[in-house]
Amino acid sequence: MDRPQALVRPLEARWQEVLDEVLRPMHRPPLTTKDVARLGPKVEELSRAYNRAEAEGRRTKLPLEARIAFSFPRDVPKGAGAARELVASGALTLPADRPLRVLDLGAGLGAMTWGLVRALAASGASGRVDAVLVDEDTEVLEAARAIGRAARALLGTEPIDLRLATEVRSLDALGAGAAASAARGPHDVVILGQVLSEIDPRADAATRLARQAALVTHVLETTVAPDGALVIVEPALRERTRHLHALRDRVIDGGAGTVFAPCLHARPCPMLAVETEWCHEDLPVDLPPWTAPLARAAGLRWQGLTFSYLVLRRDGRALGAASPGGAPEGGSRDVRFRAVSDLLRSKGKLELFICREDGARQRIRRLDRDAAAARGVPFEDLRRGDVVTLCAGSGAPPSASVGGDTAAAEELTPPIDERGRVSAKANVAIDVAATRK
Repeated sequence: MDRPQALVRPLEARWQEVLDEVLRPMHRPPLTTKDVARLGPKVEELSRAYNRAEAEGRRTKLPLEARIAFSFPRDVPKGAGAARELVASGALTLPADRPLRVLDLGAGLGAMTWGLVRALAASGASGRVDAVLVDEDTEVLEAARAIGRAARALLGTEPIDLRLATEVRSLDALGAGAAASAARGPHDVVILGQVLSEIDPRADAATRLARQAALVTHVLETTVAPDGALVIVEPALRERTRHLHALRDRVIDGGAGTVFAPCLHARPCPMLAVETEWCHEDLPVDLPPWTAPLARAAGLRWQGLTFSYLVLRRDGRALGAASPGGAPEGGSRDVRFRAVSDLLRSKGKLELFICREDGARQRIRRLDRDAAAARGVPFEDLRRGDVVTLCAGSGAPPSASVGGDTAAAEELTPPIDERGRVSAKANVAIDVAATRK
């Protein structure tokens, strides 16, 4: 797998002029991203609406200027982050004989589509992407087209020529909108970027889950190509992410699709068993420097990137190497997992919460006194989001254990014991690395 951590980047400085080109005609006197005094209060209003769930199902307009100047550069890397493993694994490439077809539902300004395109470009891909942006807000879609025109004029179309079309559809009738777009043929990638939070905001939890599971199933069955993917991105807030976990389980149980990422298994999400737990991304990707004054003016942070995501496919292809039942192939004693927390440091040990390939959530610990004997990647180097394999011994097959052979006996030692302690001689390998500074 290529290095997915290299595929998630903040917008470069030249993007500031792209967004200024869109902002200038919107006000008199002209407005740009440098006008912190005028934009700061609007960014604060926008943030307050989303954090208090006042934006869910909202019909009154949220400040478009703030969405262009702040939300767009914040959300583009989220789109790249959610698609990074699809791209890095080779599960998503640009076809040689036709454009890549993308459908972005509830697209807003198209930030998630731009993130996908940037991840592909960072991987070395070149070619054409045809994207349809679907949203209920005509003004927002016009701004999305303006961003596309400005980017084409100022940045060019290399290495990827992104061509945007738009459709006006209500979020309340998203299924119908998806079906209408599907008439033009199945799509290689369909995106639901921060959309589910805005659907059925006043319904009770059970009703909302049932309706959204039906919607996601409909989207998978009517718009995603047989070898395509559905990418869902949601805020990293606990309740919204736990809702996404429950949605994942419901869709998998229904047989409409399988999980490509972030999960390494198809068993029920173990986070749902503990009320306070949820699995989300926290990548060390900061906002562009030119947005930092806006963040400060609105009382927001500009360091780091948080979101939750789910990638579903119809062809069964998965990032995890486990069998459909979740058990490792061949009876291997190796332990493969995704790190779902940062390292927790305390006296004499390092701890880490993991989601294992067999579907178990576990807290593991590596004692400091065992660090010198460890092999492979230093345990200290593990980060949230890494996909890791722990194995004990030199890698010889279990059948090599005969008689009293010490090396062979060592091979059968589990890399994690029943108390969660990592074996002193465990070999640590990062299969898929999360984003790093």
